[in-house]
Amino acid sequence: MQNIKILLLVLIGLILINSCSSDDDNNNTCPQSEIISMKINGELKQFEVNGWGIDLDYDDSGHTLSLWLFSGKFQPQQDSYAITLKLPYKKTDTNIIEEFNYFRVQKGTSAESDFVVEGKLESNVLVNTNSCFSATFSGNAIVNGNEIVITDGIVKHIYNEPFD
Repeated sequence: MQNIKILLLVLIGLILINSCSSDDDNNNTCPQSEIISMKINGELKQFEVNGWGIDLDYDDSGHTLSLWLFSGKFQPQQDSYAITLKLPYKKTDTNIIEEFNYFRVQKGTSAESDFVVEGKLESNVLVNTNSCFSATFSGNAIVNGNEIVITDGIVKHIYNEPFD
């Protein structure tokens, strides 16, 4: 009888430990599939991550993650978008993106703006680990006299190899 009570206590303890596991926390769960898209002035654009980097902050306060997003073509005439996101590495929260650099080239003319500095950007970084990144965003800015409105922005990216 004593052995059954001990076994029962151990079993209950294991159940409690596993039910409180951080693996159940969706905030640290990598996306199952990759998608990078946003509507720019109502037109849905698909992007790809064509680079990323981690830099040591100048004040030794931590690291900055940079993601370079690209959509478009170079030939026969360049028609492309390039967006760079910069934010604290491994941090998740709302409105923590420090730079959202928008660069557009169309018919030999370029236009650029930082939506954080020169416009308005709302963001929610959901996952920011050494394996993956996930965020949503929207915003607007005046770029070369034209209002650019970005809605339904989403980045779900899985790195080829985890890094530290």
